[in-house]
Amino acid sequence: MHWLNGTYAGWFNRHYKRSGHLFQGRFKSFLVEKETYLREVLRYVVLNPVRARMVASPQQYEWSSYRATAGLASAEPWLDMSSIHVLFDPDPEAARSIYQDFVTAKVTSSERLWDQVINGLYLGSGSWAKRMRAMVESKPRSTDHPKTQRTIGRPRMFQIVRAVARVADSTADALRTMRGGPLRRLIAWLGWNEGLVTLRSIAASLLLRSEGHVSGMIRRCEKEFADDPVLVAQLDLATAALRG
Repeated sequence: MHWLNGTYAGWFNRHYKRSGHLFQGRFKSFLVEKETYLREVLRYVVLNPVRARMVASPQQYEWSSYRATAGLASAEPWLDMSSIHVLFDPDPEAARSIYQDFVTAKVTSSERLWDQVINGLYLGSGSWAKRMRAMVESKPRSTDHPKTQRTIGRPRMFQIVRAVARVADSTADALRTMRGGPLRRLIAWLGWNEGLVTLRSIAASLLLRSEGHVSGMIRRCEKEFADDPVLVAQLDLATAALRG
């Protein structure tokens, strides 16, 4: 799509002796949960010309798939109708009618579907987005994804402090107010590696005035794992609680 948009925009500008952007905004892609949002995406896309006030109804716009999907025009051989119709009814004729009613119900709506996208990538329920994040991170180049897309479902600092306090048979307030110690360093390590939060957020959770000390706490905790089996056991228990 990026190539198609760019190539067409270049031809259009040369043909009509113009310059600058032709399309508003770049091509974007999202992971969509089929069971909850795919039908909404199908409806939202074909209603774009209506929201742009190019036409009064989707059937008046001949450059989208709406007319073919609704049975108002013949479908091109490359247009997959069956995968869309089955979302509405097993019978294609009934599916076309239900699809028309489904799209028409939101003709006057000003709702922005993309405002519901989670962390810039996921369009679906929170539990589904958490599972998708795990799949994204299982790939070899998962760290190439923007950090905001990898933080969905991650524990927040208050949850990390609470989990460490529980496995250490202490309290969150005690861990926040104590001076030094491996448990505070464990909290910092978990915040950075498990929560993917900022050094500033870790410092705030541990009542530290400066975030500069936090990176040193994380490095020291890494070294302590090699010589402190109790700390490693506490790490395993806290991680299991956070991921459970």
